[in-house]
This record gives sequence, C-alpha cells and structure tokens, in this order.
Amino acid sequence: MAMHEADKDDICTSMRRQSQERWHLALMAARILAVGGADIGGLWLTARASGMRDGFLAHLRSLIPSGPSVRLPPGSTAATLGGRLDIARSLADSRLVWDSGILATAHGGILIIPMAERLEPSAAAVIAEAMDTHVCPGRRPGLEMMAGRIPCRFTIIALDEAANPEEALPTALADRLGLHVTLDGVALASSMLAAPPPTPCADWRSVGIADNVLEPLGAIAAAAGYRSLRTLHHLSRVARIHAAIAGRGQAMAEDAVAALRLCLCLEPPQVQPKPEQQAAPPPPPSPDNNAAGPAPQDADAGAEQALDSLTELLAAVEQGRVDGLSLASGERAARQGRKTGKGGAAARNTRRGRPFAASSSPPFPDARPDLVETVRAAIPWQRLRARLQGGADGTARLLIRKEDFRYRRRRHEQPSTAIFVVDASGSTALERLGETKGAIEHLLAECYIRRDEVSLIAFRGKAAEILMPPTRSLVSAKRRLSALPGGGPTPLASGLERGLEMALSTRRRGSTPIVVVMTDGSGNIALDGTADRALAGRQTERIARLYREHGLTSICIDIARRPRDSVTNLAGMLGAELHLLRQADAARMSQIVRTTMQKGQP
Repeated sequence: MAMHEADKDDICTSMRRQSQERWHLALMAARILAVGGADIGGLWLTARASGMRDGFLAHLRSLIPSGPSVRLPPGSTAATLGGRLDIARSLADSRLVWDSGILATAHGGILIIPMAERLEPSAAAVIAEAMDTHVCPGRRPGLEMMAGRIPCRFTIIALDEAANPEEALPTALADRLGLHVTLDGVALASSMLAAPPPTPCADWRSVGIADNVLEPLGAIAAAAGYRSLRTLHHLSRVARIHAAIAGRGQAMAEDAVAALRLCLCLEPPQVQPKPEQQAAPPPPPSPDNNAAGPAPQDADAGAEQALDSLTELLAAVEQGRVDGLSLASGERAARQGRKTGKGGAAARNTRRGRPFAASSSPPFPDARPDLVETVRAAIPWQRLRARLQGGADGTARLLIRKEDFRYRRRRHEQPSTAIFVVDASGSTALERLGETKGAIEHLLAECYIRRDEVSLIAFRGKAAEILMPPTRSLVSAKRRLSALPGGGPTPLASGLERGLEMALSTRRRGSTPIVVVMTDGSGNIALDGTADRALAGRQTERIARLYREHGLTSICIDIARRPRDSVTNLAGMLGAELHLLRQADAARMSQIVRTTMQKGQP
C-alpha cells in the first residue's frame, strides 16, 4: 500500500513538473516574441478558450505595450483586409474615399486571429502577402503613402482552437509563424505562477551563430519534416534572440535546443550521465591553479552536454523514436496538407454556407443582389452618370444600373458517403464480410461527428443487393450487418451497376460519394443472371469506365489470397486507388477509406 501511494506521489510530481516546464516555456516564447516581433512572424498558440489563455495573452500584451492590438473579425475577406471603398464617407463627401483596411490598422502592433484553424485560405494568402512585403495588398487611389501603398508591419498571434487533428491552420499562414506554443497539459496552478520581470537585453541582430550549431539545427528540422527555408530562418533567429536574452553574444547549442522546443515543439531526449561520471568524485583543487581555473572547464562541459542533446535529438528524429520526442505536437498539420472538418468536396454557389466572394453574375437563377456590394460598385460612376442625365433638378440620387448588381457567393463542405461494394461470393466470403463489418463499424463511430454516411452493397448469386442504405446510425448498421449472406457465384457487373446508381444518387443529394470495391476480380455472372463469363467481362468493363467518366472517387481492394491481374485491370478502368489486403484487418481498411474521405474530391 505504501508503495502504491509512493507511485501516485511520483506521478503527481512528474505531472506537476511537466506542467510548470510547459508554462515557463510559454512565458519564454512570449518574451522572445516581444523582442523579435514581426521579424519572426508571430506566435501559433494552441489552446482552447479559457481563463488561462486570456491570462497568457494579457501577459503577452503587457510585454508589447506600444502599438495597437487588432482582433480579426469573423468572416473577414480579402477586401476588408486590404481596404475597400468607404460607402458612407464617399456619399457624404461626394468623392471616392477608400478605407485603409484591417491590416493597415494593425500596423506597428499585434493582429490576433481567433479560430485561426477556420480562416479562409484566400484571407490567409492576403495576410501572408502583407507579412512578406510589409505593405497592404492592392493599390487604392488617393493614398499618397509609399506611392499608393499603405505600410503594414505587424505581429501575428494565431489562436488555434481545433477540437480534432483534421482542423489546421492554412499553410500560407502556418509557414510564416516562427513560434508554436501549446497550453494543453498546463495546470491552472502552474499558470498562476508569477512571470519573471523582463530584463533588458542587447540587440539580437548583433548575436552570431556558429556553423556547428546551425548545421545540426537544419538537419533536425529537415529530419522532422520541416523542409521550408522559413523554418530554418525562424530557428536561427529564435536561437539568437534566446542568446541575447541570456546575455550571450554568440548563440550556443543550448539556445538551439530552446529554439527547437519553441518553434517545432520538439523535446530533446534526456541524456543520462554515464556510470563512471556518477561514481567518480570531483578532482581536488590543485595548488598550482587559482580559483578561477575550473570555470572554463565547466563551461566547456555544459556546451558539450548541449551538443550531445542536439546529437541525441537528431538521432531520435532520424530513427523515428518517440522517447523524449513530442512528435504529436510537433507535426504541424499544415505540413501534411490541409484537411477540412468534412471529407467531401466544397460546394460552391449554393444557397447556404459561408460567403467567400462577390460576383456580377447570379450564382443561381433566383439569387438576390447584395445591397452593400451593389452600392459599392455603383459609387465610382455617380458623377459621370449624373452628368450624362443632366442633373438639373439638384436631387441627390444614387444611380444604379444592372451592371452594378453584385451577388454574394457561398460555399459549404459537403458530407461524404462511403459506399462499400463487397464481393460476398466464394468460400472465403465469411472472412471478407466479417472484415467489412468491422471496417463499417469503425467508420460509423468516427463519421457521425462529420455527418458522413456509410452504405453497403453485397453481390452474390445472380445479382447485387443493397443491404444497408446510406446511414449514420451505428445501432441500425450493427443490426443490419448481423446477418449478411455469403457464398455462390460472382455477379461483379451487377455490383458495380448498383454502386454506380447509388453514387450518382448520393451526388444529387448533395453528398460526395466514395465507392469502395472489394473483390477478387473474377466476375462470371452477366446482368441478366446468365452464367456467361465473356459477356460479364464486357459488361463489367463498360460499367467500370462510367465511374471514370462521371469523375467518381473510388477505391479498389484486392481481397484475394494472392494479387490478381484482374483486380489491377479493374482498378485501372475505374480510375481507382488499388490496395492489397491479403488478411482480414478491419482497422487497416477503415484507415484507407478514412484517408480518402479526408482528402476529399478535387
């Protein structure tokens, strides 16, 4: 019992220590951001909305007292970011007046992006352009600064509130943020610790970094999957700023380790001291040496230990080990490709969804013009139109023509429907059907949140049968899957035909179909139910080519004991991804389908 209580105390102590270390790391990131500012892009903060996050942001704002603090409004577009026509002032002054935009308002300060994982890629591209050029995107008449361009140099704080790994920052924005801090796992008691007062430091630009530190820094970043030159640029600058805060004129290996933790969330492995170093007592002081003699040796030993940390970290990353390496937080989803919350394609010009642009043509027949955008398009032509119409009555009127109409375009992510077309014939049908049952249950357990659906078509005997229509109900699916039939001939053409019909019907309902064909490729029953292998082959080829013509996303899984050329040919005609699955593995099959659903349809 005493040992059990001791283990619990050790676990609590370890968790408390890790929480305090992560909080101190976050405070160091805030200090570095206050020193580096826009030179390191900004801070990617992974944390849900809470009082702890608000306290961290307040502490960060206290370190940067000068300059404005602008919070990006939800639904911001490229026009609102870079500036557009001010309707009220233009009508009041009878001349064109352009506002400066949100990015110009944040010049010299901080731009806070809430829910950055849901930021539109077009808005992220505009912000990235402003970060690279330090001027507002677009040219506006009447602005005399910088030949018609407004300067905007700001520091980004991107608040990542993603609830699941599928949500991520846009690549254009994530690649330009030098610091990445997560508050997950930080206890409230740790966040209540008083932050150390900021100490003045020298200009970090005068701090150098040696090649023996920069080379392993770049090697570790490349081995961890960060091959962008901006990543190495940020690592170098953060290491130099860390050295300047510590009062050093040269960035050492320990500064490089701190940069890896602050930029990539990579934790160095714990270097255990050697047994001979633990047992050997310290050497007695020599009468020939003064008291200051051992100091350089201690400094060299510290530098050597830090270099060992870099070497161990590089070896851990190259070997794929996770001991002491936080790959879970270090893998930026932006480097792996953006994934949306739903696996379906993005439906544009729909009646519902998030607005993303305005156009002069209606997105659907009975669309109504957007009043604000229409007035904004008509204002520049008012003087000319008034002059052409005479304007003798002196009445102030807003002259709007048909070509001024602007329509709001919307889009939303469609749900996906995984349609399993399973070969339930032959002696191994029971094994394959059991595998399919497990895969469908795996998918349904995860697809409910994304509102995705799963369907099942089994073909055996003389025709195919829809055993389970598209559904999200896990209880209903288990009940329908409990008694699947198996055995008999292989009507492959009928199964593909039923799958094609369901896929096209699913697409008309506004969902993105993904057809999963599980077969060994040996169809021997024609569509009319006759046992004609040659006719069945021609019908299978004709129907399979319709999948490619309609642009359907499909997966072909070879479930034969040995790979067959017939399945390879079928995948080529379908335009499908080919996967070999020799053993029954429901988890692997569900992972294949889930990955395809996350990619979406181009």
